[in-house]
Amino acid sequence: MNNEEKYFRLILKQLCRMYGVDFSEYRQSTIKRRLARRMAFTGAGSYHEYLDMLQEMPQEYNHLLHELTIKLSRFFRNQYVFERLQNEVFPDILKSKKEHDRNVLRIWCAGCAFGDEAYSVAITLVEFLKRKREKTDDYDITIFGTDIDEGTLEKARLGEYDGDAAREVKKGILDEYFLVSGDYYRVVDSIKALVSFTIHDLASETHMSPPAGVVTSYDLILCRNTLIYFSVPLQERVFLNLFKSLNPGGYLILGKSESIPKNHEDSFIIKNQKEKIYKKI
Repeated sequence: MNNEEKYFRLILKQLCRMYGVDFSEYRQSTIKRRLARRMAFTGAGSYHEYLDMLQEMPQEYNHLLHELTIKLSRFFRNQYVFERLQNEVFPDILKSKKEHDRNVLRIWCAGCAFGDEAYSVAITLVEFLKRKREKTDDYDITIFGTDIDEGTLEKARLGEYDGDAAREVKKGILDEYFLVSGDYYRVVDSIKALVSFTIHDLASETHMSPPAGVVTSYDLILCRNTLIYFSVPLQERVFLNLFKSLNPGGYLILGKSESIPKNHEDSFIIKNQKEKIYKKI
């Protein structure tokens, strides 16, 4: 191991110590590329120099964590997924609830970034219930949005977004569920009340689901475009956590470049291969 590689690993070790997130198990090419971008911004010419900067300015760790976590998100990203939620997934889940005389509905959006996806799911669910002439009060609904970056979650809780995040939102939905505040769109309180944001590390070996959640209690888990940034061993551990957290008959939605690990394929029914929608047997 050369000196620069040693300092690179020391940076990751310090991040793990401060935030409890072990980036050494993420895809190293992605981590190094994002780290290089932050170093260029600060003017650091080497890992050694950047480590010295971190020690002199501990607040830089927050900026680095923000840089290393993936923040590509917007409302109704890949609209076909949300069409499937409204036309197939929610009808099946709520049909099962009625058959078993249950009204508790738990949804988990893992790696939620700024909360766009979690709010999009909430709006889609409310629209489905309106179409069925039902009310949200008829159900005990909680939608958890989780991420490892508390700064990101603070913005998610605020529920304010610029026009770029809302560019794929239909006008009727914008008028119904958003308030215009200057150049920003703010999610209405009735939708915000359905969503709870909490910090959670998908790779945790001690907490397989959000602390506020109940183990094995989720009817729907969305974990889109997150697993691809993990090493294969980490992907398997994360997926096992997702699998154990999902109710029998519950749905799992992955990103388009992701798939069920082979050792779990027999535990799921493929409901939509193109949109990576699976139902746990």
